[in-house]
Amino acid sequence: MEDLASKFESDIITKGREPVIKEDCIFCKISRGEATSNVLFKNSEVTVFYDIRPAAKEHLLIIPNCHHGNPKTLTKADIPMVEYLHAVGKGVLEQKGGSLDDARVGFHWPPFNTVEHLHLHMVYPASGMKFFSSMVYRNNSPWFATYDWVLQRLKNLPDNTPEETKQSATQDEKDAGESSSDKGTEI
Repeated sequence: MEDLASKFESDIITKGREPVIKEDCIFCKISRGEATSNVLFKNSEVTVFYDIRPAAKEHLLIIPNCHHGNPKTLTKADIPMVEYLHAVGKGVLEQKGGSLDDARVGFHWPPFNTVEHLHLHMVYPASGMKFFSSMVYRNNSPWFATYDWVLQRLKNLPDNTPEETKQSATQDEKDAGESSSDKGTEI
């Protein structure tokens, strides 16, 4: 996946700073190499690895290395990050022979998320999913929001003022420093 490394070289999420992490977050640990996972791609911004409970032949999770909460906490300023997660995931999926034409791509929507660290699911082939998996990853259900829906939701949000952005960043840092456990239950 060497050509993906140069294609997706960026500092779009961290903006050159050290990633904010949450010590008890399993996805933060995976992104730092402190927890076992089958990592398919990693750079300074994102980590791509297999879901531990795959819903299809290829079930990728794309996470920012910087701790972010669930998709409901995203703001308009996070659009470039969400687009970057999607672009990297698409690149990895295509290198594995997959296509977005037969994929489910999205986020579990709170309270149905299992890990309180933003992660994009790319499930391929959707046509090969078993019934239960097709329900768990059903497009635009109350528990699974597609990438397109989340992106459109973010674009429709009002612009943050600099003060709101500063307060949001301060809250993210506070959240990352808390020692609460990940919320949710694995599905």
